[in-house]
Amino acid sequence: MQVSVIIPTYNGAKKILNLLHSLEKQTFRDFEVIVVIDGSTDETQKILAETPFNFPLKTIYQANKGRAGARNAGVKNASADLLVFVDDDMRLEPEAIQKHWDFHQITKNAILVGNQIEDWNALQNDLQKYKAILSRIWGNSVISKQPMPADKFFLTSANCSLNKQLFEQLGGFDEKLTDAEDYDLGKRAIEQGIAIYFNPEIIGWHDDFITCRSYIKRQQQYQQAHQRLKELYPERYAYNQYAYKPAKGIKKLIYKFFAGWFWVNVVDKFNFLKILPQSLRYKIYDIIITANAVHFPLKFQENKR
Repeated sequence: MQVSVIIPTYNGAKKILNLLHSLEKQTFRDFEVIVVIDGSTDETQKILAETPFNFPLKTIYQANKGRAGARNAGVKNASADLLVFVDDDMRLEPEAIQKHWDFHQITKNAILVGNQIEDWNALQNDLQKYKAILSRIWGNSVISKQPMPADKFFLTSANCSLNKQLFEQLGGFDEKLTDAEDYDLGKRAIEQGIAIYFNPEIIGWHDDFITCRSYIKRQQQYQQAHQRLKELYPERYAYNQYAYKPAKGIKKLIYKFFAGWFWVNVVDKFNFLKILPQSLRYKIYDIIITANAVHFPLKFQENKR
């Protein structure tokens, strides 16, 4: 077995089959799949047991430990030298595993991050289209085929790969973390001089059908996670590119105006903003999300309806 594909899942019964069926279509065939069911209370285990696949599947059930603990458990049960991590709300294009494999045959002792973008054909509303454009702009800003700069790297375990020996050298995912554990793994890699690359052509479709409310909540969690990193490891995170930077002056007033549940409801329920030109409308989405996720999160929580 050349590749172990590791998938952590928590109550993912309604989405994991989409990922697994995409793995059935991979052009590279010498791989196993390890699904770690992390304390789920839904029918994930039953569905996997009853569904046939054209690849070897290992299913591990454990008490809930979080994504870091689930991925680490997957690695412990991996037979292959190359690890490919994929989240359960993804779908990989048929060449994805082949491209992960080809990279590591040429570039040793490195981490490769694939693309994580939304499928235009699956989007359900204007906010999801906004997020899809953001994902593409963000990905296009990264220079591929070169290691990422130490002060501007990113690592998403939704679609990434590295050698098992390197993973163990780095100490795996930090199980004290409930979020941003992939960023922390990348930070430790950078500290050890390990190069992290990005290949936008390794496409993973991200089936996360956000609402304004859910996206703000996710961004709040990410902010809290980076604060947690700073508390746990102050020396490592003395500089953090994602650290909170307070708004001042007129910017602070604008964010304050757009903070609160009213504007979240506007986007999710009424969205009269759709009459505005796209560039202006998407700028307002930016402000609403940033106001409630970053600058005035307590106001968002207090006014929750």
